[in-house]
Amino acid sequence: MNDSTVDFEDRNRLRTIVNRTTELTPLKAVATKAIQLAEDERSATMDLATVISSDQALTAKLLRLSNSAYYGYARRISNVREAVILLGMRTVRSVAISSVIIDTFKLPDIEGFSQDLFWAHSVTVGLVAEAIARETKAARPEDAFTAGVLHDVGKLAMMLCEPQLFADTVTLIHSSNLDWAEAEAKIFGVGHHLVGARLAQRWKFPDALVDAIRAHHPDGPPARIVTMNDVVASANLACNREGLACGMDWTKDESRRPQAPLAPRVDEAIARVNGGMRTLEDKARAFLLHVTARAPGWYASRGVFGDESENEDFTREVA
Repeated sequence: MNDSTVDFEDRNRLRTIVNRTTELTPLKAVATKAIQLAEDERSATMDLATVISSDQALTAKLLRLSNSAYYGYARRISNVREAVILLGMRTVRSVAISSVIIDTFKLPDIEGFSQDLFWAHSVTVGLVAEAIARETKAARPEDAFTAGVLHDVGKLAMMLCEPQLFADTVTLIHSSNLDWAEAEAKIFGVGHHLVGARLAQRWKFPDALVDAIRAHHPDGPPARIVTMNDVVASANLACNREGLACGMDWTKDESRRPQAPLAPRVDEAIARVNGGMRTLEDKARAFLLHVTARAPGWYASRGVFGDESENEDFTREVA
């Protein structure tokens, strides 16, 4: 479904959701500026560092992540300018945008939908997209990570503005064999990919990011990995194939997982990571631990980080 196939009533709902979201959850200026600076290759490192340093909470998160085992630098990074130099402008932008979006949405609790698992899925998709982009050269890895993390942002807007309809969608998914897109079409009449793309446009995100959000639910798995749209759509399917669903835990329910084969380069990219998908999950949880300052909930059957005592040791190490 694209904008041109949405009828008048549903188009109005799409416009209303986006308008209300931007009113209720305005994106921090620091995030918008960080995007614009990192897109401009002429921007100086100091310019991006100055923008991020204006937000103390974001600065603390960036430095905490930069000095963690997530990146593994031997020397300690003591300020934002060093982080930008060592990690790169686009990597710092990715961290900044992800952190700001996670903090921006204050959402109602919806029975049957875990906000922890929403972010678990999103960040894992970002990391898988980063790995695919690195393997295929179809997009810059940092850009693929950002697009992967934000691909489902439309769901947050729908949950914020239409909590009852969102709850009805979740109930329909749990009680039927419908997937998310099918249930969403029945309840909302408009898909989260369209909401997310329109919201990203409103936030003045780069066109490539807007397109990847809009196109992350293609009619079938991309046969080849050529564009960032292919990268993000394939990363999303790769995570869903493992049961790492958005807001729901299908790790024990194979009937809920997509069965269509992915392009060979996708599995090659994941296999090239030492430890494969489980390592990417570990890294996703570590990322969330640093940018949210709390241990995120995870998929029940995955046993990420091993037993509870091992998890406590990890938390102490990276806190």
